[in-house]
Amino acid sequence: MKPESAPVVELFRGDVWTVWLDPVVGHEQGGRRPALVVSSDLLHVIPSGLTIVVPITTWDRGVRAHVPIVPPEGGLSRPSFVMTEQLRTVSRQRCERRLGAVEVATMAAVLARVRLFLDL
Repeated sequence: MKPESAPVVELFRGDVWTVWLDPVVGHEQGGRRPALVVSSDLLHVIPSGLTIVVPITTWDRGVRAHVPIVPPEGGLSRPSFVMTEQLRTVSRQRCERRLGAVEVATMAAVLARVRLFLDL
């Protein structure tokens, strides 16, 4: 994991970052992997040091809640899936490298599924 003294990065909703998600418990998605920033940019201007992300996987599990991303969208090099059921708040210090950003339609599909899971 990145050291505690690592600078806090500037994030925006819709960005795809390489994020270090370990340690994990149970069925949480872990490891160093791409993740989509879904938190409002308002969260990124207050001094919380936190962001909300959704992990991205290359494994098609056939889960209808997963939103597909076709490269080069998001700066990804392989067909991938946003795991909307794995919404997670993390320290911005876990965000290592910006890969790119998703298209407006992809972000809308992700947020629609997140709203469904959160009953918003």
